Amino acid sequence: MEVNVVDPLLRKGYSFKGVASVLESGALYDKAIAFYKERGSMVSAIREVVLVRVQRAQPIDSPAYDSGLTEDDVRGRWERYFQSLRAGKTTSPAGE
Repeated sequence: MEVNVVDPLLRKGYSFKGVASVLESGALYDKAIAFYKERGSMVSAIREVVLVRVQRAQPIDSPAYDSGLTEDDVRGRWERYFQSLRAGKTTSPAGE
């Protein structure tokens, strides 16, 4: 399984690859449920828990950085894009 976590403004994050298991009961399932319950999650809505044994983790970033853009440049483009969506416009940011 691969899980990518990316900041929507900076377009940077991490890729985690490994083997996943779906837990429906047992000690690990109970431990996961307790983890979420302690944090105020509505655990009655959880039926299964996915456990990923991470075998490889690596940083990822947008191709926008290949052209020399800085984090501030990329963040600015995406902030303007999301503002345009709120204003009812739907043009995509340049360079993405």
